Amino acid sequence: MISKEHLSKLFLTFVAIWITFSLSACGTAVHQVKLQDNYAPPSDTKIEVGSVKNESGEMFEVNVEQLLRGALSGKLQAAGMRWNRGDGNKMVIDSKIVEYEPGNAFKRWLLPGWGATVLTVQCDLKEENELVGSVEARRTVSAGGGYTVGAWENIFADLAEDIVKDLQAKISPKPSND
Repeated sequence: MISKEHLSKLFLTFVAIWITFSLSACGTAVHQVKLQDNYAPPSDTKIEVGSVKNESGEMFEVNVEQLLRGALSGKLQAAGMRWNRGDGNKMVIDSKIVEYEPGNAFKRWLLPGWGATVLTVQCDLKEENELVGSVEARRTVSAGGGYTVGAWENIFADLAEDIVKDLQAKISPKPSND
């Protein structure tokens, strides 16, 4: 026969596992910046957020273009990479939202993968109206519970941070330790 003490410990373990799963989020992030061959941006390059277009073929209750524009501007500003009039070398990032699914946290909690939040963007990098590179980035939130409420909005900032970190690595590469 199972003792009350053993049942109590078993129950507390179950509750702890349930809380962990309901407060955690799982998803994927894939992002890459490609620059044209023989192109290396000067280390003082700053980035201006150019056009942001919704090319997903769908309309949403929220302004996805403004969410992405704001997220990119904010992350570039925080990284000291946002171009302002009078700054040195300027690169423009023109962005296209090619896929967006706002998702549903309750559905993700019930069955991981169901109710996923998805954002995929493709960007052109231009210097003096000439294409010098591209960015492809995708983020998903496909599992999790209470912690993932608001993922429909937070995914824009997370994806923008991925893009800015990749741009930072290309524009201001760390010196090698050779």
